[in-house]
Amino acid sequence: MPKVKKPISNQKPNEEQEAVINFGEGYAAVYAGPGSGKSFALVERYARLLKEGISPDDILSLSFTQAASTNLKKRVEAKVGKITQTRTAGAQTFHATALAFAIAERDHYGFELAEFPLSTEPITNKLLGESARRHDVDPRALRSVVSLYRRKRVDPRTAVRECENRLDAKGLKLALAYKDYEKRAKESGLLSFDDLIYYMVEILDKKPEVRARWKRDWLQLDESQDMSKIEWDLASLISGKSVIAVGDISQGIYGFRGSDPALFASMSGLFPGTQTMYLACNYRSTPEIIDFIRPIATSQDLAVKFHTQNSSGPVPEVRGFNSSGEEAAFVVRSIKESE
Repeated sequence: MPKVKKPISNQKPNEEQEAVINFGEGYAAVYAGPGSGKSFALVERYARLLKEGISPDDILSLSFTQAASTNLKKRVEAKVGKITQTRTAGAQTFHATALAFAIAERDHYGFELAEFPLSTEPITNKLLGESARRHDVDPRALRSVVSLYRRKRVDPRTAVRECENRLDAKGLKLALAYKDYEKRAKESGLLSFDDLIYYMVEILDKKPEVRARWKRDWLQLDESQDMSKIEWDLASLISGKSVIAVGDISQGIYGFRGSDPALFASMSGLFPGTQTMYLACNYRSTPEIIDFIRPIATSQDLAVKFHTQNSSGPVPEVRGFNSSGEEAAFVVRSIKESE
């Protein structure tokens, strides 16, 4: 099997990456294909901003996982040295930012928060279980419903009213359990992961003086196709001079928890004047794989631009199996034959 080239730490940016790295003020949606070096481009842009004298306190790069945030920060610091912030900025997850907000702005919540307000999974499950039993609903179904309501910024009263208007008896029981859960959570002074972002957005939306403290002039958003409404609202509320969002609507995997790739595709609705950019050079795959994927990609605007400088390889084949065991046996056999 031919070796595939991978981006290296001291690589020279291609023209597509250069455009992202040098993007300044304004708004941009960057459609990035697999293996196109999006992390490299974000690292280089972040480092460029710092080298040009932008304060670290005014740059915030948001992602979903701690691993992604830590990796970005380490790669930037390898280029510019140790980064020190005096306020919440840098490479953060959405939830880490929201937790820092809860601790700093606890006086604005309308109920008393615990000294450390993040709820553990067992405690969250306990509160949800108590509410589920009281209203005779499945705890797992309640957890999913509460998460979706939070991500769509639907409060319990609105949830109950909407179910009543639809004459949705099953939904009404879940909405009432949601209302009960919120009451219990407030009494405990604890916030689940979904609660963290929900309350941060609600407070920022209603209190301009708080919002002013959390504005960040330079905002980067990673894996934007997996953002839900509430995360886009958060980005809108804290954004300043520049927002650059990177993603690929063909790679959205969190629809079950409220993410909507269409929100990334319609970013200009929140950020008028959004420019569209592309990272379409694939450093990971062979031309045969790219040709195979192009016709079935969700984002055809990006797919038609796919290209690579890699050497040719085998033509992909589609195979069907009668069971997962049969599939696994084929994979193992294929690996052994290629050794």
